[in-house]
Amino acid sequence: MTLSFKASMVGPSRVGKTTLLTAILAETETMLSGTEIDLVLGEETEMRVRRNRKDLRRAIEAREFDSASLGGSQSMFVYDVGLKAAGDSLPGIPFSILDYPGTWLDPAERSKRPDAKEKWPDCEAHITESLMLLVPVEAAVLMEAVTPAQRRAVADLLGFEDVEAMARKWARARNHPAHREEPAVLVLAPLKCEKYFDDNGGKGREAARLRQLVREKYRSMIEVVQEESKNRTVRVIYAPIDTYGCVDLMEGEWINRIDDDGDPLLDFQGHYRFREIPPKVKVKAAGTVMQELCRCVISGQDRAEQQRAAEARTTYDTALERKAERKGFWGAVDFYLSGEARDNRNTRLDSHRTLTEAERRREQLAGALRRIAATPADPRVEEW
Repeated sequence: MTLSFKASMVGPSRVGKTTLLTAILAETETMLSGTEIDLVLGEETEMRVRRNRKDLRRAIEAREFDSASLGGSQSMFVYDVGLKAAGDSLPGIPFSILDYPGTWLDPAERSKRPDAKEKWPDCEAHITESLMLLVPVEAAVLMEAVTPAQRRAVADLLGFEDVEAMARKWARARNHPAHREEPAVLVLAPLKCEKYFDDNGGKGREAARLRQLVREKYRSMIEVVQEESKNRTVRVIYAPIDTYGCVDLMEGEWINRIDDDGDPLLDFQGHYRFREIPPKVKVKAAGTVMQELCRCVISGQDRAEQQRAAEARTTYDTALERKAERKGFWGAVDFYLSGEARDNRNTRLDSHRTLTEAERRREQLAGALRRIAATPADPRVEEW
């Protein structure tokens, strides 16, 4: 099993986690165009991403956009992705992003589903081990709620309680001594923001209101994360994303429904249309999310390489000290005839090779970081 750097998404059902992953990977490929770094997908990941893209292509060809028809996660899935120098035979920088049905966040829903009860411990373990916690937010649910009843429904539709509970577990795990020196990033990512911005083909002027609502509604979660990570730093990133870039929300419909327990609830359904025919997908700001993940991954791997180099240096220095120390006649005889001299020389040679390889890999990682980080941060993205 290949070790990788982990990231996880925490959001309710139908918020758009699967589509977000596809958008992140698509913009990452664009961001890496013309560089010497390749985006490498695992076999199952490549098949899943291809299926997601085919669903979107069908919607584009039909020229009728229905976000619900694109489907969501029906089971736990880990996207295995890597960044690798083109033509390099060495392993690249591997990381994995967890996706799962949003209903699994609700303990009551998990109790009804045998597959959820079986797989949830694995999901929770992946989340608590993740360098990045990515919280997708359906922007329209926040922005289109205007009546008291609609505003009350927002808490359930966006799963504030369940998301906050998982954020607490994640932050607590990040603050554990075993992880305290690792990077930690919390990303708040409003999705399907096309209607509210004017910087990607739209005419919206509500970016400030969206930002204000996200700050207000997720203030409690941010405070929880900060409380649970007093002994370390957790970066909080606000990244509003145009998941498609070619659609506009025409109407937000609030629908009265009855839940499984027979209680009334208010649901939201967005009705979208393509801005132009033929439509052209123009994802925006998703690449910045990947930039943040890459910074975590590269800094973490670089730190590990530095630690291995330091250990190799200690071994090398110890071997040199042993070779140089005064041994006396019988000590020298034992040093050479016992084979210690040969072992000492081999240890120094192996340690030197380790030092050289570690230095080369650090330079490679630093170069990859410079290439990725050199992409200008989207003006929408802020660090809070």
